[in-house]
Amino acid sequence: MDKEFWNSIAKHGYAIPEGHTLENLTDILFSYLSSVDPELRDDIAYMVYANWLKQELYSREMIRSHVEKLLANLEKGIGETSSDTVFIRAFSVLLLAEIVHNDNKKPLLDKAHVKKILEKCIWYLGAEKDPRGYIPLKGWAHALAHTADLVLVLARNRHIDQADLWSLLATISIKIVNSTNHVYLHSEDDRLASAVIEILRRDAVSLNQMDTWKRSLLEPGGKNWKGAFLEEERTRAFQNTRNLLRSIYFQLIAQPEEFPEREGQTRLLLNTINSLKP
Repeated sequence: MDKEFWNSIAKHGYAIPEGHTLENLTDILFSYLSSVDPELRDDIAYMVYANWLKQELYSREMIRSHVEKLLANLEKGIGETSSDTVFIRAFSVLLLAEIVHNDNKKPLLDKAHVKKILEKCIWYLGAEKDPRGYIPLKGWAHALAHTADLVLVLARNRHIDQADLWSLLATISIKIVNSTNHVYLHSEDDRLASAVIEILRRDAVSLNQMDTWKRSLLEPGGKNWKGAFLEEERTRAFQNTRNLLRSIYFQLIAQPEEFPEREGQTRLLLNTINSLKP
């Protein structure tokens, strides 16, 4: 099917064209997730699927089957750092974020499915090794940013408890302090910070726990950042860590006064940033 076919669907309110089925068209959309054509991935696969979710065209059974397919996609080519397999992983995690987002508005998934997505999200955040954001000609990969979007909507989900939130925070910390092969340039820190803000908004992680978490960024592996600027890999990890902490701080001070532990969290975060020395 050519792009005009899909553009026509968008122009007609995303109605299913006569002679086609939702199931068949969705299979085609999923095949576009691995495409190196950014229009097929972003403007067609993502946008059409997101709108069909919003219009509640899918049954719960169909959505659950989609979850299984998308979760399986996260393993395809995992560990590769510069191949085109990043697209199917990055855009599968983005569609999972859309599914959870819709589940947050109107229940579509049971607890077991949400927990399965959570478990795979935590695994994928640590396992993904391709740090690229924008790739010339091929468009956005943005695996870390898309994963941050999934963390954000999971943090809002009714099935996610305090232990889950803590697991997400711990995984973010491990990811960022070990980001030694790349300095993130495409607002990944802002997307991760937004996810952390949503975790804090749940008011399920205590100030003491956050102190422990922020110390894991300040002293990764029990060591401070002294000498980081003398080693190229540690320099990159330091910059990513500092950028994340700053992004969280600026988002935190913009929150309303009723935000849970706002003053305490802001003070703790500022002290952490001021103590972050290379």
